[in-house]
Amino acid sequence: MIHNTATNKKIEEKLAEWKKQKHYLRPRITIMHLSKAIGINRTYVSNFINNTYGLNFNTWINHLRIEEAKIKMSLSNRRNLAEIAEQVGFTDLAHFSKQFKSKEGMSPSEWRKNA
Repeated sequence: MIHNTATNKKIEEKLAEWKKQKHYLRPRITIMHLSKAIGINRTYVSNFINNTYGLNFNTWINHLRIEEAKIKMSLSNRRNLAEIAEQVGFTDLAHFSKQFKSKEGMSPSEWRKNA
């Protein structure tokens, strides 16, 4: 479903602001939370994310969280991974590790050693 460029521009701007405020770090965020927060229909937001990033909503959120986790891991070797996982919005370390490995091709602890 292709929407006009004005709609896409509006979604892009609202998503950029939402990301800047790091709302993706909230645990258990859903596409409904996001669409309400930015005031745009859920289907439009979902289609925009799918078409723009080539990812579904959950994968997109996980990627944003993993990027944030990488920043935190590179800033401090002392922080434990479960703490970091929680800080970036994952409900537990196992889920964080699985998502991290799926995106980065290595576990968070391996990534930290190589960073």
